[in-house]
Amino acid sequence: MENHSDTRTRGLYRALASAVLVGCCALALAGSAWPQDTSLLDQAERLADRGENREARQALLRWQSDFAESAPLEQQARAWFLTGRLAEDGEEAELQYLKVVIEGSTTPYADDALLRLAQYKYAREEYAKVVEYLSRLRRDYPTSEHGPEALLWVSRAARAMGDTQRACAAVEQGLLELAPGDSLLDRALREERMACGASEQSYTVQVAAFRDEAAAQSLARELLIAGYDAWVLAATPDDPIYRVRVGRGLLEAEAQGLLERLVGEGHSPFLVSQEERIER
Repeated sequence: MENHSDTRTRGLYRALASAVLVGCCALALAGSAWPQDTSLLDQAERLADRGENREARQALLRWQSDFAESAPLEQQARAWFLTGRLAEDGEEAELQYLKVVIEGSTTPYADDALLRLAQYKYAREEYAKVVEYLSRLRRDYPTSEHGPEALLWVSRAARAMGDTQRACAAVEQGLLELAPGDSLLDRALREERMACGASEQSYTVQVAAFRDEAAAQSLARELLIAGYDAWVLAATPDDPIYRVRVGRGLLEAEAQGLLERLVGEGHSPFLVSQEERIER
């Protein structure tokens, strides 16, 4: 005959098993939330890339309804960026890109958002804003893959404002920084360059050169913090050196003044023609 103690023990085991099962189910649901969270954004992006904008908006709306409140900043910035891409109204697109730039400035979408904002402003003939946005892109994201394209749009905007010197300096810099194999951008930059003709020679100042990219980027960051317009000329297979430079499109007198200031701070800089790639 079963006693009361045995019955109570079995009841405790059943309760414990039930609690474990509930806990496992909760963990399984929690674990599935993250993939589902990103999969809707992935789906929206794939659809947008294929030009299926209506379906992309639907996927994005589902993500916003189910996950936006608790999503990490990078996910939110990605959603704002996609919303901007898919916006049917230019002002709505601008609002979403500004949100990425302001609230998501530390995310991987901020530099692309700045480029798109500049292109929107160019279409509206707000050329000073184009230069402002792209100067920020170049300053805040010096290693951005959009750097050469940003310089193309700076050149176009500067030319529209009548600043030929700045336009030509930007296009020369864009050609220097252009990654090998980007034939479309190369063609666009070279077409822009044709309008320069025999413009006045411009200069930059080289501060140092490294075989190690990390060392070059570290020095460039220090110079940026010190208030210089510093950037890194990327290495190529034929020229495996990373050059840290300051200033773009400078007149010789401007470049000389910058050089003297850098010498006073303990550096060993020298002037470089913007058309030169390989120096001493």
